[in-house]
Amino acid sequence: MLAATLALAWAPLAQAAHADPNPVRRPPVTHVYGDGSYTPASRGLQSIRYVVIHVTDGGTLDGNVWWLSGSHSHASAHYVVSRLGQIVQLVNLSDIAWHAGNWKMNKESIGIEHVGDTYDPTGFTTSEYVASAHLVAWLVRRYSIPVDRQHIIGHDQVPTPGHPGEFGGADHHTDPGPYWRWGYYMNLVRRFAFPERYALRVRITSLADEETLSGIVPWRIAVTGGNVRRVDFLVDDRLVWRDAHAPFRFAGGRGWNTTQIANGAHTLTVRVVGRYGRAAQRIGISVRNRAFVVTTSALRSWQRVKGVVRIHANVNGARTTGIGFYVDGKIVSRDRRPPYALRWNTHRVADGAHRITVAAVAVDGRVARRTLVLVVKNRPARKPRSQPRPAARPGPAPKPKPKPKPRPSLPPPAVTAENVADGQTLSGTFTWRVHTTGPVAKVEFLVDGIVVATAAREPWSTAWDTTTVADGAHALEVRALTPAGAAASATVTVTVQQPAPPPPPSTTTQ
Repeated sequence: MLAATLALAWAPLAQAAHADPNPVRRPPVTHVYGDGSYTPASRGLQSIRYVVIHVTDGGTLDGNVWWLSGSHSHASAHYVVSRLGQIVQLVNLSDIAWHAGNWKMNKESIGIEHVGDTYDPTGFTTSEYVASAHLVAWLVRRYSIPVDRQHIIGHDQVPTPGHPGEFGGADHHTDPGPYWRWGYYMNLVRRFAFPERYALRVRITSLADEETLSGIVPWRIAVTGGNVRRVDFLVDDRLVWRDAHAPFRFAGGRGWNTTQIANGAHTLTVRVVGRYGRAAQRIGISVRNRAFVVTTSALRSWQRVKGVVRIHANVNGARTTGIGFYVDGKIVSRDRRPPYALRWNTHRVADGAHRITVAAVAVDGRVARRTLVLVVKNRPARKPRSQPRPAARPGPAPKPKPKPKPRPSLPPPAVTAENVADGQTLSGTFTWRVHTTGPVAKVEFLVDGIVVATAAREPWSTAWDTTTVADGAHALEVRALTPAGAAASATVTVTVQQPAPPPPPSTTTQ
């Protein structure tokens, strides 16, 4: 009969309506009432002041229910909680169970047995803790019991009748013992009893709804309540950053680069995942970035120049780290502070057409260029001879011309700097930039020995999509080549690690 009753016990039962409003729901409970070891009474809401935690010291749920629900023993309890989290009620809450070994404590308390052993180092299961904490949370809200260790006690804290200073009831019990995790258990009870206090809430502190953004903006949030495991930052429902450590900031505080998305309306979402729940907040913002362009003083394609050319340049749309002037792909002048003035000595190149580029890099990573062809005309053309030159008169033999001094050789190509460091972790699309010296004609970008991009003029850069390779270590190599084929290279090892996709929403219900 008992086995059949318990077979039905594990199905969730609807919570009975109670006259006392309780915002906390009682967990599923199975009722197995028996005759014997308890005292019928009519205890009201003001009569119960304590909850006493017990351990069965062996046995199974079925065996302990049988032992405590009849006249087989001179003991009983209001509830028994199994190691799987199943709860069985044996005595009505208005009646007095014989569980504490102290009659005064029995009259004012509710006893809860937990299947296990007091001195078993393996302790108690998470399911057992959670189910018991849900039950006690419902009880403390129902009976207005303070959630502290003076009112939620172990059997080992019950005073021994007639022996002041001794505890454990009449039989000096020591349960729940040294392996019962009181701190963890009480935290569960508090969270389940007062969910409104521990509810996760997120408020975006640095960005406001309907705000218009441009450039790089700080994106920080503050979270209240709960133990936060991670915070996800999403743009238009696409995960772009994840932070698992407070203070929670996008890109570790470097800010969100709004130039990476199109101008217009976008939705920003902050999703907080905590130990006991989730929270999210969405806002609508507008991105409005001006085009980043570089302008120069009066220059036009195929314009003739000679001597020293001075060029005045400027940028619009964003701040820049400086402007560079390139002739046939080689840097010849650079200015990092406005007003930007560039200088080109055309005597250092041969007469004829040359490709010049004025380039600037914005602080948000965008690159602006203006490229055109200028014609260098330094040496005047010889006039054609109209008459034959008269015969030279005989004279002394001409002096031999001195041998020309050898021209200094050009420096070898070299890679002087790049914006990726050895051991760095990358994800998403990474703008790879390189600086070189020497007569470099082109730069090749290699990943694990395979050329993924080639730049034919400065500034040397490429956008590498790290999602095209597997997560893990990869060798990034930069190879600078001269027109004659000489090469210089630099290699670093990086780790590609893409943000993990968010877990599927939980479907578990209490």
